[in-house]
Amino acid sequence: MRFFRRHTHEPPDPGQVTRITPAVAYDGDLYHLPDWARRRQEERDLGRRHATDGQIDTLTLQTGSVPRFHELEDERLGELARVEDLGERELQQARAAFEAQRIKLAESQRAFADARRALDDTLPRLADLEQPSLRPGDGRPSSIALSGSRWPVVRRWLPAALLLLLLLVVEVPILYQVILSWGDSVAMTALLAAGAALIMLVAPHMYGRAFRSWQEHGGSAKGRRLLVLTALIWLGLIVAVAVLRRDALVKPLVVDGEAIGPTAEGVGELPTMILLLALLIATALIAADLGRRMHNPNDGRLRDLRAKRDAEAAASAAAQVVYQQDAGYAESIAQYAQAADRRRASRVRQLDSGYDSLATAYLGGVVEGLRDPEAASWAERIVARRRNAGAPGPN
Repeated sequence: MRFFRRHTHEPPDPGQVTRITPAVAYDGDLYHLPDWARRRQEERDLGRRHATDGQIDTLTLQTGSVPRFHELEDERLGELARVEDLGERELQQARAAFEAQRIKLAESQRAFADARRALDDTLPRLADLEQPSLRPGDGRPSSIALSGSRWPVVRRWLPAALLLLLLLVVEVPILYQVILSWGDSVAMTALLAAGAALIMLVAPHMYGRAFRSWQEHGGSAKGRRLLVLTALIWLGLIVAVAVLRRDALVKPLVVDGEAIGPTAEGVGELPTMILLLALLIATALIAADLGRRMHNPNDGRLRDLRAKRDAEAAASAAAQVVYQQDAGYAESIAQYAQAADRRRASRVRQLDSGYDSLATAYLGGVVEGLRDPEAASWAERIVARRRNAGAPGPN
């Protein structure tokens, strides 16, 4: 497996696995060196006791033969045998761990490749979709959806709210006169007027949405005929409402048996009819066009594809991290196995040096226990002879 080192002047490639140091280092040590500080203190205490108990004296030091040295040498040879045995077991375990890690690495590599492939498939589609719509039916989202405005809700509903306010200001008084001529109560009249005003806004708005959906997605001849039929029905309702309004505004009202002059006094029926039709048709067209512009179905596709892109990018990044960790751990195991000989040689050197320090600590304890300057002189000669020999051994 090949690993690349990232250069600082190059942008990171999300499809490239970069690892500088293993995230988790493999530790398969079965053998651990003795605690030399504690052992030296024990040997010093032991030498002091042997000197105090008479097991060793200055004469023994003069002969250069220290019985404790033979015991330490036997212990050192035993530790060397343990180093050989445990070192071989460490190497076998490292090889087995490396094979298991190779299987895991292949799985994480495959998962990362799949996640990256899915992201690479989504990115071109998203780049193609992230172009503003120039005309209905081109399959592009609106510029509002692309820009991600800070106030998307306000931008979406403010035109509708202003149109509704205008509708209420203009339509409610007219509808009030229409329904009042039917003899209903004032409260019921106001309620019906407000309800009619809302219907006059919502219905064309929903028609505009359906029309935009047909423009973007296309449809059968049956769907096209249905849109035309709906528009004709709505036009008929507009004419009927205009007639009712004209009669209510032009004809005199009779309230509680008393005749009241017409609201549109001095204006003929034809001009009133034309103005009412123009108002209703303009209101319907504005509401329908608002619905057509605001509810581009491609905006939903863009949101879904962006959410898919984000989810796939997160999954790809997570899979890449796992892949990098597995790759680093596999290399850590390989490095551990390759360093088996160096590790064994280092342990042997540390054992030799450590047991030599134990022998020196034992002699120091003996000298402290004997409290004889001559014993100290002979102990120094023994230490010097051992160091010149270059290796610990029985003396």
